Amino acid sequence: MKMEKIYKKRFLNKLIILTVLLLAPIASSAEVGDEKWTKECDKKNKKVCVIAINKQIAIPNSDKKQTLATVLIQLASTTDKLEEKNKPIPVLVIRFPLNVDLKKQPLIQIDKKNVLNIPFSHCNAKEGCVTSVAIADDVVGLFKSGKELTLVMAPYGGKDNITINLPLKGFSKAYDRLVK
Repeated sequence: MKMEKIYKKRFLNKLIILTVLLLAPIASSAEVGDEKWTKECDKKNKKVCVIAINKQIAIPNSDKKQTLATVLIQLASTTDKLEEKNKPIPVLVIRFPLNVDLKKQPLIQIDKKNVLNIPFSHCNAKEGCVTSVAIADDVVGLFKSGKELTLVMAPYGGKDNITINLPLKGFSKAYDRLVK
C-alpha cells in the first residue's frame, strides 16, 4: 500500500512537470531580467505566467550577451482527491546552455546551503538543457527568505564545476503576484 502511494506521487509529479513544460510560455532572455525576479505572462493567454530571472555574460569583442542560465517558476495545478479542489504547485524550471554534463545533476543552493539536485528533462537547440521539478512550500520559503540563489553545474568534459549566482531580490514580490 505504501509503495502504491509512492508510485502515485511520482506519477503525479511527472504529470505536473510535463503539463508545465507543454503549457509554459516561451520566456526569452530578452524579456527576463538579470537583476531581479520579474513576472512574465504569455501574450496569447494572460493566465499562463511565470516568474523568472536569468544570468547573462558579455561576449568578448561583441555587443551581444550569452545566457548562462534562466530560472523560472510556474504554477501547475492538480486536483486534491480528498477535497476536490485545485491546488497550485510551484514548478522550478532551469534552462542551462548546451554542453553541460548530463550525467551530473545541477545543484541548487540558497545562501550557500544545498537545497536540491534536479535531473535534466531534455536538451534542444532552442532552450538548451532543461531541468524541472515540483517544489514544496518549504523550498519556496527558502527562496523568499534567501539573498542569493546559486546554480552549480558541470560542463561536459570539464573537471571543475561552474557556479552561477543569481540574486533573490524581488522574488517574494514576484511570487506573491504569481499566486494571486
